Amino acid sequence: MTSDPFRTGPSGIDAFSTRPFDLGRDAVIAFPIRDTRPRTLDAADLLAAVGELALRRVAGACDVTLAFWREDALLAEVSTDISLSEVVGAHDDRPGPVADVLRSGGMVQLPDLEREARWPEAARELRVRGVRSCAAAALCRPRFSLAVVVYSTVPGPLSPASDLDELLSEWVATVVRSRVRGVV
Repeated sequence: MTSDPFRTGPSGIDAFSTRPFDLGRDAVIAFPIRDTRPRTLDAADLLAAVGELALRRVAGACDVTLAFWREDALLAEVSTDISLSEVVGAHDDRPGPVADVLRSGGMVQLPDLEREARWPEAARELRVRGVRSCAAAALCRPRFSLAVVVYSTVPGPLSPASDLDELLSEWVATVVRSRVRGVV
């Protein structure tokens, strides 16, 4: 059996990790992901299912980060690489593509991090981690926001906006169908 680099990390465990936003402990918890159907109605489980969809559907994607906010509070974040989510500003006030799409909605492409002028610090840190391009999209509603970032080791546009929008819409549809209380 061959190893799946998108699911298995260097230590042989599943690559997805969840990071419940708790300033007191700020822990990284191993999160096994096998199916695109969420195992529970936990926000991190639902996000990880969408992350698996992103890795399968977005051509060239090697890593993915998703974050979910209710009003202004970050409730859950999942990422195949927590250090990448820290760089793009998924859970702090640093400028980056996630902060930009959360303010404006829609999608932003960073097709060549060597030439990225909008967020030079984030671009430099991503390049150090082997990322050459990324795309971020957000879905903002009155009670919640959801952001997805896909990363690639190859320069060039990653995905049409419709692909990432579809992933975000599928997540919301799953939440609504499952009647997750307190999420939407």
